[in-house]
Amino acid sequence: GMQHRWLPLLASAVLAAALLQSCVADSAETSSEDLVLTLTEKNFDEALSAHSFLVVEFYAPWCGHCKHLEPEYKKAASVLAEQKKSGKYTGQTITLAKVDATVEKSLGTKFEVRGFPTLKIFEGGSDKPSDYEGPRDAEGIVTFLKGRAGPASTEVKTEEEAKELIEESAVIVVYTDSDVDSWLKVAQSLRGKVVFVHTSSDSVKKAFGVKEKISIVKKFDEKLVGFDGSLSDQDNLVSWINLHRVEVGMAIQKGDQAAMKAVFEDDSKPNLFLFLATSSTPSGTATLSEFKKAAMIVRGKAISGFFEFPNFPEAFDHFGLKAAGEKGDLPVVLIEDRKSNLRYRMEGKKVTADLVENFYSNFNAGKLQPFLKSEEAPTSNDGPVRTIVASTFESEVSKAGRWVLLEAYAPWCGHCKKLVPIYEEIGKAFQGQGVTIAKVDATANDLPQSLNITGFPTILLFKGDGSNPEVYSGERSWKKITAFVSSWSGVQIAANYSPPKDMEQDAATGSDALPIHMRLIQALAEDYQVPFMEEGRTVPGLYVFALVLFLLFVASISLVIACLSRDPPSEPVVKAAASKDAKKSGKKD
Repeated sequence: GMQHRWLPLLASAVLAAALLQSCVADSAETSSEDLVLTLTEKNFDEALSAHSFLVVEFYAPWCGHCKHLEPEYKKAASVLAEQKKSGKYTGQTITLAKVDATVEKSLGTKFEVRGFPTLKIFEGGSDKPSDYEGPRDAEGIVTFLKGRAGPASTEVKTEEEAKELIEESAVIVVYTDSDVDSWLKVAQSLRGKVVFVHTSSDSVKKAFGVKEKISIVKKFDEKLVGFDGSLSDQDNLVSWINLHRVEVGMAIQKGDQAAMKAVFEDDSKPNLFLFLATSSTPSGTATLSEFKKAAMIVRGKAISGFFEFPNFPEAFDHFGLKAAGEKGDLPVVLIEDRKSNLRYRMEGKKVTADLVENFYSNFNAGKLQPFLKSEEAPTSNDGPVRTIVASTFESEVSKAGRWVLLEAYAPWCGHCKKLVPIYEEIGKAFQGQGVTIAKVDATANDLPQSLNITGFPTILLFKGDGSNPEVYSGERSWKKITAFVSSWSGVQIAANYSPPKDMEQDAATGSDALPIHMRLIQALAEDYQVPFMEEGRTVPGLYVFALVLFLLFVASISLVIACLSRDPPSEPVVKAAASKDAKKSGKKD
């Protein structure tokens, strides 16, 4: 009726308002997004040509780290644009961009993106990028990229510039001689790792406090150290810079990407770590001081640092010291050998420079036993599936003196959870039969690297004599795994054990995944319940197949004989009658 004519008008008005609001929102979003270019397969090459210094973030929409980086990345783009506009930054323009690698898959493949977010730096239009290795906060991104985009070494001309650099940089390498071209080559080789400068000004040299041709000015360890070699000996110079640019016994805090990178970037050197409750108490300060004295002695041979439990409990957990942190059973000194991935723990809680130095010497001489991250062995362990931890692995698995089937699992693994009821039944099937069915949480227990556990679940069969295990790679079904155990060990399942009905046959998905000839072989190997036979009696698949072939053969022969023995068809009655009538009338057919 008339009273409802206003409804379409109201709906139109509401729709128009919504569209207007959407446009305004889109406009606002676009203005903030404009500074970070969105690249696709279609416009990527064009962007490379248009921007001489292009930073690209390869991300996935579902990635938590990407979402955390997004506001920092946008802010960095905004700060860089503002500094360029105001003249505070006078170097080449730095452009930030992003690529959704889940959509633009060919770009992710081309630039070897293996995780998210991955940031790459493209320079001079080249499609051969370098990895971004800087911080992930806006301020850190800006500082890193400005240093990276500018010349490898900056010429410092005034005392004020020198003082500003000293204020904002932890490490500065200063060159005061005239062979700038050779100096730039050294600086280029370590670009992004440390700040390089050169100067010919006496007032600038005085501001830095340098007297040698090449010096390092630091905020830690020795505040000023000079190089006594020659610029022409570049290998020796680079090694010297690398030695001094990393702080001895540095604090490694949660989220400090720069410290984490400095500590873990060199796989050829072991790590020497101190784990503390806190360094702010008198005893904590004294412990840290002693540790740093020893760390200074082994500098160049080992990279050192310390963790505090309240600040970084995840690190304690990673190194198998979660319980020590929670109980306050600290301090702990630990060496991690990056080459072998083995760890060594110093005995006792007393930390002195002499003890730590002696501990490192024993490690270097190969006199220490590895420290294994291990859960506590369970007090009750009599179930069908035995729980193994790192500390019981050798005695109960690899050198148990009996066959052991071990599943290495991860608590978060979906396939592992699906296997639990099947594996429990396998444990029941072999209980008391001379084969131990066992499991181990491979995320909470250190296992030998030789096992090469790279995915979950990993199922291994050990003979128990110290030899390498057999790896199970078949379908994760009750029938297939029990057959695997029996075929290698010679041990059969318990006579009085019957599996649940749903586990007797293999999962259809596993069989369907096999080639047709394998499925045929699999079918022939099965046992079948034939109709009219008593319950529990079965016939091998090969017999059934032979019987079916025989019956088909008999049926085929019978059909051929029947066809050959049939009488020839008689003349149709209608046609015969018509012929007789024709003869009577004298007519021919």
